[in-house]
Amino acid sequence: MLDVTQAALLRALPDMTWDERRDLGLFRLLRALPVSVVSRIGASLGQFLGRRGHPAAAARVAAALRHLLPDFDPSGLEMAQRRLWANVGRVFAEFCVLDRIVSEHRVRIHDSKALDAILADGRPIIMAYVHLGNWEAIGMHLSSHIPDRMFAFALTPENRVQAQIAAMQRARFPGKVVPVDAMAWRHAIEHLKRPGGILYLSVDEDNESGIPFPSFGRRLDIHDNLGKIVRLAARTGAIILPAYCERLAGPRFCVHFLEPVEFAVDMPYDPDEIMRRMQQLDALFTPVVLRLIDQWFGLLELRP
Repeated sequence: MLDVTQAALLRALPDMTWDERRDLGLFRLLRALPVSVVSRIGASLGQFLGRRGHPAAAARVAAALRHLLPDFDPSGLEMAQRRLWANVGRVFAEFCVLDRIVSEHRVRIHDSKALDAILADGRPIIMAYVHLGNWEAIGMHLSSHIPDRMFAFALTPENRVQAQIAAMQRARFPGKVVPVDAMAWRHAIEHLKRPGGILYLSVDEDNESGIPFPSFGRRLDIHDNLGKIVRLAARTGAIILPAYCERLAGPRFCVHFLEPVEFAVDMPYDPDEIMRRMQQLDALFTPVVLRLIDQWFGLLELRP
């Protein structure tokens, strides 16, 4: 793991753009501040750099909220948008101090005994999460307790400074993190074949047409990320453990786990059965996302 003091080694790069200089300065500032202050700054930046700086995403958020919350009046929809963009800003800012969020005991498990029983089972687990609250807190919190079992994917940002920041913060993750590339799913299968391997994967990744999950009445596609996760569980016999993170207040979180979806090892490939399991997960996650809709990052790319 990377020592916290090494964050100061984040270096300037040749021919930096204004965005890269801004990100470098913000990271250095936020690392020096208390976690609660960092989160509040992030909430403000979410309104200015997020909502105002990305009008196309803001328009998608507004349209999605009107579609999903038809009974809300204009003032209620506006407040939901403000809370959503505040959460977006908090997530980005809190990434700079994610290790301290965990070390300061700002993350708790809703039912730790039930989780311990699943972890003690010894079977591989696909911890399938949605981008609610601060989802990074789930992986960091759990990996600090079971470091040898956690495995996750990570995208590399195009912005060079953001890529440096991501690499430094991922180095604090006590589990294994690999880039998303052509070998990623093979690595995932290998990890799940290890005794007690845990794969940490999102079910609401966007594709070329937006966010396909939860479906909100749309047709599920067996080829999307959720379908891949279900097929991976069927191939390895892994338990799918649905998870989500709820922001309670500021930088404090509660991690919830839903009903596990279990598979027999080497279950024969059956598209109808795969779709049935996808629909089962859709039914589990949909009410959770609707309840916490103003904490759901997927709204930025949702096209109802």
